[in-house]
Amino acid sequence: MIVAILGAGPAGMSCANACLSFGLTPVVIERGPHLGGAQRDNFHPNLWMLGFPGETGEQMTQRLAAHYRALPLTTHYLTEVTQVGRDGAGFLLTMSPGTALRADAIVIATGTRPRATAALERFAAACPRALVGPLCSSIRDDIRDTDVLILGGGDNALDHALFLAERGNRAVVCTRAGFSARQPFLAACQVRGEIELRGACPLPHLDCGEACVLASWKEQSRTFDWLLVMYGYLPNTEVLASFDPAIRPALTATGHLQVDAWQRSSVPGIYAAGDVTDTPQPSVPTAMAQGLTAARAAERGLS
Repeated sequence: MIVAILGAGPAGMSCANACLSFGLTPVVIERGPHLGGAQRDNFHPNLWMLGFPGETGEQMTQRLAAHYRALPLTTHYLTEVTQVGRDGAGFLLTMSPGTALRADAIVIATGTRPRATAALERFAAACPRALVGPLCSSIRDDIRDTDVLILGGGDNALDHALFLAERGNRAVVCTRAGFSARQPFLAACQVRGEIELRGACPLPHLDCGEACVLASWKEQSRTFDWLLVMYGYLPNTEVLASFDPAIRPALTATGHLQVDAWQRSSVPGIYAAGDVTDTPQPSVPTAMAQGLTAARAAERGLS
């Protein structure tokens, strides 16, 4: 029995490993060139993985990928799924560049990407001093003794304000509404003189200068050395556009894939695992556990 797994991050790798244990044949389809998903670029310590204190997302990915590569698995890298339809009791997946795979079940483990408005994405693409999302080595390696504007009011925004303040930077955190970050982050930022928290702060007009970003509000303009956009994450559900409408899984109100406790989607034979689902606590251990659960559910469903 073949299980097509879309995505080779922690959830996808865990699912593939578990499929082998359950006597299934996993085939992993990864649109990028590497294993690990977003964690591959995460230079922050992984706080949620018990037993590996201080291990970063990068280091964790290397460890997981080494185990994964030792398994008897088929992995298609740099491969897009272009069409998915029913094929009897199973599914037929058409992939670029023109190959096809018949699968008895599908597990969607495509993860998330940093959230930004279309205008901010265009600005960041054109301005080297504007970064979208937390997983960028420039935050770790290049930002020292600078003025940084951070857009966002959640945990990522305030966590990075603290991270940068500890490295000699000064940060202005601007959020359009109130701060949604956890209280420990708020309390820690409020006692740091290098951090200014601005609630009810409208999105400024932005101009890209030479090695700087000019932010203009109604009442003032200010030059920053860097701009960080920390608006959280969006689930990577674009692949669903390639599914025939009759087998397109349902989404939640937040745009995540809707699943039950067994990671089953609204379509029999299609499962989802990891951050593409609306999990209460997105993390690597959660994603790996959901990958295992999806594999077990597929084995139960197919048997």
